[in-house]
Amino acid sequence: MPLLGGLFGPAEAVPVVIPVAASAPVSFRVYYVPGYPPLLPDELRARAAAWIGAHVDDPLCSALLPALASLSYTDMAKTSFPPPLDALRSASVGAEERSRLETAWQVAVVGCDVRPQVPMLGLWAAIAAGRSAALELGGALFDATAGRLTPLASYRQRIAGDGVLRVADHAALPAEADPARAGVWRTRGMAKFSLPEVELADAPAGRDFGLHLELLAQQLLDRLLTANHGREQPVAELSLPPEVTLVLPAGATPVRLFFPPRQAGPAVLVGVLPT
Repeated sequence: MPLLGGLFGPAEAVPVVIPVAASAPVSFRVYYVPGYPPLLPDELRARAAAWIGAHVDDPLCSALLPALASLSYTDMAKTSFPPPLDALRSASVGAEERSRLETAWQVAVVGCDVRPQVPMLGLWAAIAAGRSAALELGGALFDATAGRLTPLASYRQRIAGDGVLRVADHAALPAEADPARAGVWRTRGMAKFSLPEVELADAPAGRDFGLHLELLAQQLLDRLLTANHGREQPVAELSLPPEVTLVLPAGATPVRLFFPPRQAGPAVLVGVLPT
């Protein structure tokens, strides 16, 4: 005999709604020892245009050049923006990057407000200008939003012309669970896309959930960019299903989503794995 579910129908799945800012500030910092004569913002902007011409494929290359005008260049003492100590402690930081960061006493900040719409020209322009400035100034490039140093090899890395955004290229993904919070894996840098950080909670100890986190964050970004496609103004909020599926090499895994009220720190979208 059917119970309440049969009488009234199945319970309706309530979507998870997250706010989306119309734009987000993105900045890259170059820590360096100044030479003489110093390079002024207009000179750095001109050299960024040359970097784009040499390292960015079309059609993105042609679209990026006008976007350079929206960038800001600010130069100040390193003490104004001291690099976080955890950036130096990271195992991924090479000896040369560490040396440049430690010996620097000046920092050039390249900034831009980025709209979360394909192809996110502001973000690509800031990346190109940051890499170019790091080469011209002989400094260490720090991604302030993701909180990590950029490898020297990337300063001349080509940017594909399709402008496809892969979360792993732009946000920091941990190699292990948060040592201060058992079973928690969290991104850092999703604010570049006007999105909350993504967190996996209650993950069993002793297993690598880095790919789960990356796929969940990528799915969130793809949903936002799809929602904004063809719109003059970005959406103010994004509606997500209460459960999504991650396709992993070992098979599909469902993840339940929650967007808890914001406390201290950044907003976080929480995914809970099946027990």
